[in-house]
Amino acid sequence: MVKYEYKKKKVSTKKKLIIVFTIILLIIISILLYLHYVVNPIIIDASEAKVRSLTQSAVESAVYDVIKDEYLYSDLIEIIKDSNNDIKMISANAYKINLLSKEILNSAQNNLTTLGEQGIEIGIGTFTGITLFTDKGPKVSLKLSPIGTIYTRFHSEFTSAGINQTNHSIYLYVQTDVSLILPTDTKVISTTTEVLLTESIIQGKIPDTYLNSNQLDEMLNLVPKN
Repeated sequence: MVKYEYKKKKVSTKKKLIIVFTIILLIIISILLYLHYVVNPIIIDASEAKVRSLTQSAVESAVYDVIKDEYLYSDLIEIIKDSNNDIKMISANAYKINLLSKEILNSAQNNLTTLGEQGIEIGIGTFTGITLFTDKGPKVSLKLSPIGTIYTRFHSEFTSAGINQTNHSIYLYVQTDVSLILPTDTKVISTTTEVLLTESIIQGKIPDTYLNSNQLDEMLNLVPKN
């Protein structure tokens, strides 16, 4: 009688290492995909409002630190009247506006740099990807990084304030881009902050060329910012 012996085939150490490495690699890839497609969107939703609020506060603080009581309406705008005291022209003081814009840009950039160093805090529960745990638990810090150039735009607005009286307001719009550093990605958050710079009541009838056009806005925004 012939005997057949069954020998169990041994897996080599090299093959074991390959299998272990493959499993670990798949786990890492799965975690990264989960973070990217599940966790990151939840972190963005939880953080975006905070980033916008902090960015707007940084810009507003920069504007108010610059203007304080130093820039009055008469510093930026000149009203030219004829012999009958009727308004002939409204012009912008290019030098003062250019100086103001540069000071605001520098101050805003400094504030945003400080904000970037501080970052924002978010609950560690957010990283589970479970909405119920969003912003729950101990806080962890996410890094922020201001990117690119800060853009400014002036806007002039006229509103009636009575017979032959017009309220003239000048607004500044500041657009900033801040990058939110996430575990597997970055998210650029753009914020536009509107700030009232100055306003004044103008006595007399204002020509329609200013009321019904962007003429004054163009004068304000043609001033070089660099």
